[in-house]
Amino acid sequence: MDNLVNKQILLTIRVIIKFPAMQKKLIHNAAGFIDIYLNIRMCQIYMDVIYTYEWFDWGEKMQKNILAERVINDTNYDNYVVLYRGDIEAEISKIPNYYVTIINDKYAIVSVKKDVEINMGNEPHIQAITYVVPAEFYTLQQISPIEASQASFVQVGSPLNLTGRGVNVAIIDSGIDYLNEEFMNFNGETRIESIWDQTTITTEEKTYDPVPFGNVYDRNEINEAIRAYREGKSPYDIVPTLDEIGHGTNMAGIIGATGKEQNLKGVVPECNFVVVKLIRDISYEKQFPETQVPVFNITAIFAAIEYLYEYILISGKPMVIYFPLGSTIGNHKGTGILENFISSILINKGITVVTGTGNQRNVEGHAYGVVTTVSGVKGSEAGVIELVVSPEQKNLWGVQIWSSVPNVMSLEVVSPSGETTGVVSLMINYTFNFTFVFEKTNVKVNYYLPEEITGDELIRIRFYNLQPGIWRLRITANYITNGRYDAWLPQRGLTVGNTRFSFADPFGTITNPGNSLYILTAAAYNQNNNNIVDYSGVAFLESYINVIDIAAGGVDALTVAPGNKTAVVNGTSVAAAIVSGVCAMLFQWGIVDGHQPEMFSETLKAYLAKGGIARSGDIIPNPYWGYGILNVPKIFENMT
Repeated sequence: MDNLVNKQILLTIRVIIKFPAMQKKLIHNAAGFIDIYLNIRMCQIYMDVIYTYEWFDWGEKMQKNILAERVINDTNYDNYVVLYRGDIEAEISKIPNYYVTIINDKYAIVSVKKDVEINMGNEPHIQAITYVVPAEFYTLQQISPIEASQASFVQVGSPLNLTGRGVNVAIIDSGIDYLNEEFMNFNGETRIESIWDQTTITTEEKTYDPVPFGNVYDRNEINEAIRAYREGKSPYDIVPTLDEIGHGTNMAGIIGATGKEQNLKGVVPECNFVVVKLIRDISYEKQFPETQVPVFNITAIFAAIEYLYEYILISGKPMVIYFPLGSTIGNHKGTGILENFISSILINKGITVVTGTGNQRNVEGHAYGVVTTVSGVKGSEAGVIELVVSPEQKNLWGVQIWSSVPNVMSLEVVSPSGETTGVVSLMINYTFNFTFVFEKTNVKVNYYLPEEITGDELIRIRFYNLQPGIWRLRITANYITNGRYDAWLPQRGLTVGNTRFSFADPFGTITNPGNSLYILTAAAYNQNNNNIVDYSGVAFLESYINVIDIAAGGVDALTVAPGNKTAVVNGTSVAAAIVSGVCAMLFQWGIVDGHQPEMFSETLKAYLAKGGIARSGDIIPNPYWGYGILNVPKIFENMT
């Protein structure tokens, strides 16, 4: 017990050193130290940090696993999220070409050489691993709306004066241009509390940062870099992080630009930012050079969310986590591994996660069918999905076919020339590998029966050296209840050219994790004509209640861009940025200003639903708009 108390006290000291905001608690007396210590002890943050950063004993070296970090950045390795128990580090250290990076006491990142075939679902020869998450790849939801929401009704000058004061907005994106004046207050100091740049290799002075890889730059360092910039020196010698893509800077401007240029003023111009610059999956982009968009692996996203969760517990401030990425991978029921992880942290007050519905409605990437009879029965017919492949599509990594438990389906792949794999036998923990003679296309098929996180059946198909034409995916039933199956292609940008399903269904096109009932999900509409935009993802017709929460403007938003420029942006990420700002307003009103201190993510969802406006003739909720068009004044009118 004494050793455990020592660890808690040690971490308390480390937290105070790392987070300058915590030092304010110590100004008057020792009560501040006790307060931080008790907060850490109650939240048990120390357990995750002890496991993650090897803070075991007073005399031991406290630093990251630098070797594992370098492997994460190595294009010769693939990275996977795993669930584990026990001492996974000790076990994996004995296996060649395997490396582990701990996220917390439940999840870790395992890196393996590309020529190593890891068993999806589980890895039987590593006892500590209980589940290997099939690789998931996320892309940005980007393809003035602020005025349409009437957010200015409650900003400066109104009786409510809701500007995001006292609320942190976390942005998981491509970074931020911290030199932009719109992210500074009127005294010229930054409003960015910290930037975790996952893309950089840890420097010697950053060895003890509270992250498994990359570097964290705090407010003091950012202000020092800004001063250097104003003196004509290089700020990047101090804080060497850039937003090369620009999306993170764009969205931060919509959420919270200070408004030094009035037409750029964000929804909450006095919020503070906590930024995570995600590392791109360069390994995937190198392997599939036809990819047209930046790709982010679920491994980096898991680490980002865990970091932000610990940041919330330490800072004690409410936080809105803005997540402008999406993936078509998953059963679209909100029960996937990432959705479950996020939902587990949303049971705490003062935290919410906001995402968009994604921009996949009009790309013909979802299809479904129904098999009415079991294979082998007289008169039985197979379901057929036609996959149209463009010449530009050289590989197709991750076509997924899902069927709800207890349905059991089998797959047959037929090439454009008519050659067939035959019905692929139902085998668990086995990769079916087949090369077509004429097309020379290689196909790999995996069955997950059940897929261990959701319980449903998953058939996963990967194509290599893919030839253009119409490929047929034939679905036969081994056992049926309703006989329904749903198929999704990877999101646009991972699919290129005109690759699509012939008979596509626009419903069920919300990207994950937006299908979760606990995450705030925003659809985009054209605020200029009050019409839903054709790209905004929609829910299933059969199960749309509470999936989409609200619709916000997503067309032609003027915002800041890197290099003190401006940009006009579109997409559901724009709608989600506006909703994130409104959530920060609500947290300020409830928690910071004391009107409703016990405010949870579900509270925000209820308030947004009450503040939705239906168009004439519309019934809400519906699969397109959720509870209607966002209207901030109405939220406050309906609070009683």
